[in-house]
Amino acid sequence: MYEEHEVQQAYDEWLPKLEHALKDSLSNLIDSYEKSVKDHPDVLMENLQELLDNLREASKMRNVLCHGSWRPPDSNGASIPFFVNRQMMIFDTPIDCQYLDQIQQHTVELICAVINTVAGMSWQFPGSTGPGKPI
Repeated sequence: MYEEHEVQQAYDEWLPKLEHALKDSLSNLIDSYEKSVKDHPDVLMENLQELLDNLREASKMRNVLCHGSWRPPDSNGASIPFFVNRQMMIFDTPIDCQYLDQIQQHTVELICAVINTVAGMSWQFPGSTGPGKPI
C-alpha cells in the first residue's frame, strides 16, 4: 500500500510500464509479469514456476499460430503451418479443429491464472469490475 505522498510517484513509474505492455513481445511481457509477481511482498504462489513455464510454452504456440504460413488442410482436416523459430526448429505438428479448441481452452486457463494472481494481491484486475481495490 502506498502512502498518500507516494501515489503520484508510483503512478508515474507505472504508466510507462503499461504503455510498454501495449507494444512489447509476449516473452518480454511474461518476464515482466514474473518480476512483478516475485517483487510483490504479498504474493504467496506455490505454482508460480509452473505457470511461467506454461505461459512460455503458450507463447511459442502463439507464434506458430500467428506467424506460420498455413497450408490447406489434409483429408483429416489438419494442417501443418510452415513455421521455423529462431533456433531453426521446424514446427511439424498437424493442427486440426480439436487441437485449436484445446489451445483455446488452455489459453483461457492461463488467462484466469494470471488474473487470479492480480486478484490474490487484493487488486482489481485492470479493465474489470471484479473484486479487489482498483489500480
